[in-house]
Amino acid sequence: MSRDDSNASPSRAERKAELEATIEQQRLDILLASRRFHLAGERIDAGWQALSRYRTPALLAAGTALIPVLRHPGRLARWGRKLVVTGLAIQRVRRLVKR
Repeated sequence: MSRDDSNASPSRAERKAELEATIEQQRLDILLASRRFHLAGERIDAGWQALSRYRTPALLAAGTALIPVLRHPGRLARWGRKLVVTGLAIQRVRRLVKR
């Protein structure tokens, strides 16, 4: 049986070189995707860092605001109902204005 070189499968070295080139291209693609990911998230990260600077004062303010709510829980329920009704009314007005 004679082997025809045009129909022969690639040699081991050729296949290895092809796989190494594929891996190198995949590495480059991953590096590029990683860079795009970091660039896309920069603004979010900067915003989160800005918010985290104010974490302690925000917790103190929330705790201070929570004291009256715990002393009179009915007020919170009333304000919650008012907010829900106001939000629904605004939503209905917007729908009417669109028509």
